[in-house]
Amino acid sequence: MRRKIILTIVAIIYIAVAAVGIYLGHRENQTQTTTQPYVSSIAGPADTDDTLVFVTKSGMWYHRGACRELLNSRIPVKLSQVRQYCRPCTKCRPQR
Repeated sequence: MRRKIILTIVAIIYIAVAAVGIYLGHRENQTQTTTQPYVSSIAGPADTDDTLVFVTKSGMWYHRGACRELLNSRIPVKLSQVRQYCRPCTKCRPQR
């Protein structure tokens, strides 16, 4: 009886570890979209400010490269293109 319980516990742990591995592998293999759905439509004339910032798919805020809000999508754009249409992130506070 004790052996069955131990084997059951080991099997549950094995399945849980495999599920976590599959989940993490799936997250790493997701390709990030390189298209610019919102930003390309708002890109205006180029200014002298060519600082690189990042926007998400929603395109409402712009961020620094290390911002924690960029986990799901990360689209690089020039600050001069998004300054008048997007607001700076309140967490990472990129250049205004």
